[in-house]
Amino acid sequence: MMKTALTIGASDPTSGAGIQLDLKVFYSLDIYGLSILTAVTAQSTSEFVLTHPVPPEVIEAQFEVLLKDIKPFGAKTGMLYSKEALQCIVEKIKKFNIKNLVIDPVITSTLGAKLIENNALKILKEELIPLSIAVTANIPEAETLTEVKIEKIEDVYRASEKLYQLGSNFAIIKGGHLEEKAIDILYDGKNFYKIESEKYPGEFHGTGCAFSSAFLSFLCLNYEPKEAFKAAKNFVKNAIINSLKLGKGMRLLKI
Repeated sequence: MMKTALTIGASDPTSGAGIQLDLKVFYSLDIYGLSILTAVTAQSTSEFVLTHPVPPEVIEAQFEVLLKDIKPFGAKTGMLYSKEALQCIVEKIKKFNIKNLVIDPVITSTLGAKLIENNALKILKEELIPLSIAVTANIPEAETLTEVKIEKIEDVYRASEKLYQLGSNFAIIKGGHLEEKAIDILYDGKNFYKIESEKYPGEFHGTGCAFSSAFLSFLCLNYEPKEAFKAAKNFVKNAIINSLKLGKGMRLLKI
């Protein structure tokens, strides 16, 4: 029977990030994708214009009608934006006992737009992350969540320990923002696992979404978390290598 995975996040009209990209990743890895919309954005490869949050009663209705019918094997969150949305999502994840929850803690866009309200961050850290199997943060997100300034690889190790302490089973920090090489770290509370790769020149849209949705997909395919970590890293690397220059700004991943 085909595995199902749920993405909870925002719409991106470029299809280069957000739920559109998540669904493409799920499909490419033979996972049937479900989605719950939290916000609509107006953006392109070079501009981010606005965010329109979906009312919490609409988010709630999506959860209720969908999850009474189809139970996903796992779920991931992306852009959640508002305190009300976070509260609703925490409640529904508990109510429907959603397992294998992967948190992509979307805080700002590549173009610098703020993608979560300040009063929602507390709920993300204290209530949502403890329900998850993994958190997949890039360096700016890890800095916000852990209050550790990350400038070198030793800081990544220290931040991953603090990220783990927020309550997830696995803390993953993606090192694409480091100076020389892209070094990703997974910490399971006892051991660190490192994957090092070269950095590719240019700006790429949606790498965080692609990584988290690929990581969840590999969990759905019965990979152990450390193997899912390696497979997701390789998946994103290939998507970057084959990326497309379709607009005036960032390159779009080819999934």
